[in-house]
Amino acid sequence: MLAVLAAVCAAGAWVAPAQARPALAGLAAVLAPIAAGRAGGILAAAAALVTPVGVPFRIALAAVALVNGEAYERLRAGSRALAARTFTDRLTGLRNYDYFVEALRAETARVRRYGGCTTLVLLDLDRFKAYNDRNGHAAGNRLLAAVGRLIAREKRDADIAARFGGEEFALLVPGRADDAVVLAERIRRAIEDMPVTRLHRHHPSEVVTTSVGLATYPVDARDAEELIELADQALYSAKHAGRNRVVVASSLFAEPAPAGRRLAV
Repeated sequence: MLAVLAAVCAAGAWVAPAQARPALAGLAAVLAPIAAGRAGGILAAAAALVTPVGVPFRIALAAVALVNGEAYERLRAGSRALAARTFTDRLTGLRNYDYFVEALRAETARVRRYGGCTTLVLLDLDRFKAYNDRNGHAAGNRLLAAVGRLIAREKRDADIAARFGGEEFALLVPGRADDAVVLAERIRRAIEDMPVTRLHRHHPSEVVTTSVGLATYPVDARDAEELIELADQALYSAKHAGRNRVVVASSLFAEPAPAGRRLAV
Protein backbone atom coordinates (compact mmCIF):
# COMPACT_ATOMS: atom_id res chain seq x y z
CA MET A 1 0.00 0.00 0.00
CA LEU A 2 2.82 2.41 0.87
CA ALA A 3 4.58 1.58 -2.37
CA VAL A 4 1.45 2.41 -4.36
CA LEU A 5 1.02 5.66 -2.47
CA ALA A 6 4.67 6.59 -3.11
CA ALA A 7 4.22 5.89 -6.83
CA VAL A 8 1.07 8.04 -6.92
CA CYS A 9 2.88 10.91 -5.21
CA ALA A 10 5.85 10.65 -7.60
CA ALA A 11 3.53 10.69 -10.61
CA GLY A 12 1.50 13.49 -9.10
CA ALA A 13 4.63 15.64 -8.84
CA TRP A 14 4.62 15.77 -12.65
CA VAL A 15 0.99 16.75 -13.21
CA ALA A 16 0.13 18.75 -10.08
CA PRO A 17 0.27 22.55 -9.99
CA ALA A 18 3.79 23.88 -9.51
CA GLN A 19 3.20 24.87 -5.89
CA ALA A 20 2.14 21.30 -4.96
CA ARG A 21 5.02 19.50 -6.69
CA PRO A 22 7.65 19.84 -3.91
CA ALA A 23 5.28 18.44 -1.29
CA LEU A 24 4.31 15.46 -3.47
CA ALA A 25 7.91 14.75 -4.45
CA GLY A 26 8.98 14.97 -0.81
CA LEU A 27 6.24 12.59 0.27
CA ALA A 28 7.31 10.09 -2.40
CA ALA A 29 10.93 10.33 -1.22
CA VAL A 30 9.83 9.48 2.34
CA LEU A 31 7.29 6.72 1.58
CA ALA A 32 9.28 4.70 -0.97
CA PRO A 33 12.13 3.79 1.44
CA ILE A 34 9.61 2.83 4.12
CA ALA A 35 7.86 0.54 1.64
CA ALA A 36 10.90 -1.08 0.01
CA GLY A 37 14.02 -0.26 2.05
CA ARG A 38 17.23 0.32 0.09
CA ALA A 39 15.63 -0.48 -3.27
CA GLY A 40 12.83 1.98 -2.57
CA GLY A 41 15.36 4.65 -1.61
CA ILE A 42 17.28 4.18 -4.85
CA LEU A 43 14.12 4.36 -6.98
CA ALA A 44 12.89 7.40 -5.07
CA ALA A 45 16.26 9.13 -5.51
CA ALA A 46 16.22 8.44 -9.27
CA ALA A 47 12.67 9.79 -9.52
CA ALA A 48 13.57 12.86 -7.46
CA LEU A 49 16.42 13.80 -9.78
CA VAL A 50 14.07 14.16 -12.74
CA THR A 51 11.12 15.68 -10.87
CA PRO A 52 10.10 19.08 -12.36
CA VAL A 53 11.24 21.16 -9.38
CA GLY A 54 14.34 23.24 -8.70
CA VAL A 55 17.71 21.50 -9.01
CA PRO A 56 18.80 22.09 -5.37
CA PHE A 57 15.51 20.62 -4.18
CA ARG A 58 15.94 17.60 -6.46
CA ILE A 59 19.40 16.91 -5.04
CA ALA A 60 18.14 17.29 -1.46
CA LEU A 61 15.24 14.91 -2.11
CA ALA A 62 17.54 12.32 -3.69
CA ALA A 63 19.88 12.48 -0.69
CA VAL A 64 16.98 12.12 1.76
CA ALA A 65 15.63 9.13 -0.17
CA LEU A 66 19.01 7.35 -0.19
CA VAL A 67 19.66 7.98 3.50
CA ASN A 68 16.16 6.83 4.45
CA GLY A 69 16.52 3.76 2.26
CA GLU A 70 19.70 2.68 4.05
CA ALA A 71 18.18 3.41 7.46
CA TYR A 72 15.05 1.36 6.80
CA GLU A 73 17.11 -1.45 5.27
CA ARG A 74 19.15 -1.73 8.49
CA LEU A 75 15.96 -1.58 10.54
CA ARG A 76 14.44 -4.40 8.50
CA ALA A 77 17.57 -6.51 8.80
CA GLY A 78 17.59 -6.00 12.55
CA SER A 79 13.94 -7.00 12.80
CA ARG A 80 14.55 -10.15 10.77
CA ALA A 81 17.55 -11.08 12.91
CA LEU A 82 15.55 -10.52 16.09
CA ALA A 83 12.70 -12.68 14.81
CA ALA A 84 15.16 -15.42 13.87
CA ARG A 85 16.73 -15.35 17.34
CA THR A 86 13.30 -15.43 18.98
CA PHE A 87 12.41 -18.71 17.28
CA THR A 88 15.86 -20.33 17.32
CA ASP A 89 17.32 -22.60 19.96
CA ARG A 90 20.63 -20.95 20.83
CA LEU A 91 22.46 -24.16 21.70
CA THR A 92 21.66 -26.24 18.62
CA GLY A 93 20.84 -23.57 16.03
CA LEU A 94 17.58 -25.36 15.20
CA ARG A 95 14.09 -23.92 15.62
CA ASN A 96 12.71 -23.91 19.15
CA TYR A 97 9.60 -25.59 20.56
CA ASP A 98 7.31 -22.56 20.13
CA TYR A 99 8.19 -22.13 16.47
CA PHE A 100 7.81 -25.85 15.80
CA VAL A 101 4.37 -26.10 17.39
CA GLU A 102 3.12 -23.18 15.30
CA ALA A 103 4.61 -24.78 12.17
CA LEU A 104 2.91 -28.06 13.06
CA ARG A 105 -0.44 -26.31 13.43
CA ALA A 106 0.02 -24.55 10.10
CA GLU A 107 1.11 -27.72 8.29
CA THR A 108 -1.78 -29.85 9.56
CA ALA A 109 -4.19 -27.05 8.59
CA ARG A 110 -2.66 -26.96 5.10
CA VAL A 111 -2.99 -30.73 4.70
CA ARG A 112 -6.56 -30.66 6.00
CA ARG A 113 -7.50 -28.02 3.41
CA TYR A 114 -5.52 -29.09 0.36
CA GLY A 115 -4.85 -32.79 0.96
CA GLY A 116 -1.64 -34.77 1.21
CA CYS A 117 0.25 -35.93 4.29
CA THR A 118 2.83 -34.69 6.76
CA THR A 119 4.94 -36.77 9.12
CA LEU A 120 6.19 -35.90 12.60
CA VAL A 121 9.51 -37.43 13.64
CA LEU A 122 10.62 -37.38 17.30
CA LEU A 123 14.22 -38.27 18.17
CA ASP A 124 15.55 -38.75 21.70
CA LEU A 125 19.21 -39.34 22.52
CA ASP A 126 19.62 -42.63 24.38
CA ARG A 127 20.92 -42.55 27.97
CA PHE A 128 21.73 -38.85 27.73
CA LYS A 129 21.60 -38.33 31.50
CA ALA A 130 24.23 -41.04 31.96
CA TYR A 131 26.35 -39.36 29.28
CA ASN A 132 26.12 -36.08 31.18
CA ASP A 133 27.01 -37.78 34.46
CA ARG A 134 30.09 -39.40 32.95
CA ASN A 135 31.39 -36.49 30.90
CA GLY A 136 29.93 -33.34 32.46
CA HIS A 137 27.24 -30.93 31.36
CA ALA A 138 29.58 -28.97 29.11
CA ALA A 139 30.24 -32.13 27.10
CA GLY A 140 26.49 -32.78 27.05
CA ASN A 141 25.88 -29.32 25.59
CA ARG A 142 28.55 -29.89 22.97
CA LEU A 143 26.87 -33.17 22.05
CA LEU A 144 23.47 -31.48 21.69
CA ALA A 145 25.01 -28.76 19.52
CA ALA A 146 26.73 -31.37 17.34
CA VAL A 147 23.48 -33.32 16.92
CA GLY A 148 21.71 -30.09 15.96
CA ARG A 149 24.27 -29.42 13.25
CA LEU A 150 23.99 -33.00 12.02
CA ILE A 151 20.20 -32.84 11.76
CA ALA A 152 20.37 -29.50 9.95
CA ARG A 153 22.82 -31.02 7.49
CA GLU A 154 20.84 -34.22 6.85
CA LYS A 155 17.32 -32.83 6.54
CA ARG A 156 15.78 -31.59 3.30
CA ASP A 157 15.14 -27.90 2.70
CA ALA A 158 11.38 -28.44 3.03
CA ASP A 159 11.72 -30.19 6.41
CA ILE A 160 11.47 -28.22 9.66
CA ALA A 161 13.83 -29.29 12.46
CA ALA A 162 13.65 -28.18 16.08
CA ARG A 163 14.94 -28.92 19.52
CA PHE A 164 11.78 -30.19 21.18
CA GLY A 165 13.13 -30.04 24.71
CA GLY A 166 16.14 -31.40 26.62
CA GLU A 167 17.78 -34.09 24.52
CA GLU A 168 14.74 -34.52 22.27
CA PHE A 169 14.54 -33.25 18.69
CA ALA A 170 11.66 -33.05 16.23
CA LEU A 171 11.29 -32.96 12.47
CA LEU A 172 8.25 -32.08 10.41
CA VAL A 173 8.56 -33.90 7.09
CA PRO A 174 6.02 -33.14 4.33
CA GLY A 175 4.85 -36.39 2.77
CA ARG A 176 4.16 -39.97 3.79
CA ALA A 177 5.90 -42.01 6.45
CA ASP A 178 8.16 -43.77 3.93
CA ASP A 179 10.11 -40.60 3.17
CA ALA A 180 10.36 -39.75 6.86
CA VAL A 181 11.60 -43.25 7.71
CA VAL A 182 14.42 -42.89 5.18
CA LEU A 183 15.42 -39.56 6.73
CA ALA A 184 15.08 -40.85 10.30
CA GLU A 185 17.24 -43.89 9.57
CA ARG A 186 19.86 -41.71 7.93
CA ILE A 187 19.99 -39.41 10.95
CA ARG A 188 20.00 -42.35 13.37
CA ARG A 189 22.98 -43.94 11.62
CA ALA A 190 24.81 -40.61 11.38
CA ILE A 191 24.42 -40.02 15.12
CA GLU A 192 25.65 -43.53 15.87
CA ASP A 193 28.71 -42.88 13.67
CA MET A 194 29.46 -39.49 15.23
CA PRO A 195 33.05 -39.11 16.51
CA VAL A 196 31.88 -38.13 20.01
CA THR A 197 35.37 -38.60 21.46
CA ARG A 198 36.17 -35.13 20.08
CA LEU A 199 33.47 -33.67 22.33
CA HIS A 200 35.06 -34.77 25.62
CA ARG A 201 38.25 -36.27 27.02
CA HIS A 202 36.75 -39.37 28.60
CA HIS A 203 35.63 -42.82 27.40
CA PRO A 204 37.31 -42.81 23.96
CA SER A 205 35.22 -45.77 22.72
CA GLU A 206 31.87 -44.22 23.63
CA VAL A 207 29.04 -44.40 21.09
CA VAL A 208 25.92 -42.19 21.18
CA THR A 209 22.65 -43.54 19.80
CA THR A 210 19.12 -42.23 19.37
CA SER A 211 15.63 -43.70 19.40
CA VAL A 212 13.07 -42.42 16.91
CA GLY A 213 9.29 -42.48 16.71
CA LEU A 214 7.15 -41.10 13.91
CA ALA A 215 3.51 -40.68 12.97
CA THR A 216 1.74 -39.32 9.90
CA TYR A 217 -1.20 -36.92 9.61
CA PRO A 218 -3.94 -37.67 8.65
CA VAL A 219 -3.13 -41.37 8.14
CA ASP A 220 -2.44 -42.07 11.82
CA ALA A 221 -3.78 -39.02 13.66
CA ARG A 222 -6.89 -36.82 13.51
CA ASP A 223 -5.21 -33.60 14.66
CA ALA A 224 -1.88 -32.11 15.67
CA GLU A 225 -2.17 -33.08 19.32
CA GLU A 226 -2.88 -36.72 18.51
CA LEU A 227 -0.02 -36.68 16.02
CA ILE A 228 2.38 -35.70 18.81
CA GLU A 229 0.94 -38.36 21.13
CA LEU A 230 1.30 -41.12 18.54
CA ALA A 231 4.84 -40.13 17.56
CA ASP A 232 5.68 -40.07 21.27
CA GLN A 233 4.19 -43.54 21.75
CA ALA A 234 6.28 -44.81 18.84
CA LEU A 235 9.37 -43.24 20.44
CA TYR A 236 8.46 -44.90 23.76
CA SER A 237 8.18 -48.23 21.93
CA ALA A 238 11.61 -47.74 20.32
CA LYS A 239 13.14 -47.14 23.75
CA HIS A 240 11.56 -50.25 25.25
CA ALA A 241 12.47 -52.42 22.26
CA GLY A 242 16.17 -51.85 22.92
CA ARG A 243 16.83 -48.26 21.77
CA ASN A 244 18.77 -47.13 18.67
CA ARG A 245 15.93 -47.84 16.27
CA VAL A 246 13.07 -46.23 14.34
CA VAL A 247 9.46 -47.16 15.10
CA VAL A 248 6.46 -46.06 13.02
CA ALA A 249 3.22 -45.38 14.88
CA SER A 250 1.15 -47.46 12.44
CA SER A 251 3.06 -50.56 13.58
CA LEU A 252 1.64 -50.08 17.08
CA PHE A 253 -2.03 -50.20 16.09
CA ALA A 254 -2.16 -53.98 16.15
CA GLU A 255 -1.02 -54.05 19.79
CA PRO A 256 -1.92 -52.05 22.91
CA ALA A 257 -0.06 -48.72 22.78
CA PRO A 258 1.71 -47.41 25.88
CA ALA A 259 0.28 -44.26 27.41
CA GLY A 260 2.10 -41.31 25.87
CA ARG A 261 2.63 -37.96 27.48
CA ARG A 262 0.22 -35.22 26.54
CA LEU A 263 1.91 -32.12 25.17
CA ALA A 264 0.28 -28.76 24.64
CA VAL A 265 -0.09 -27.85 20.97
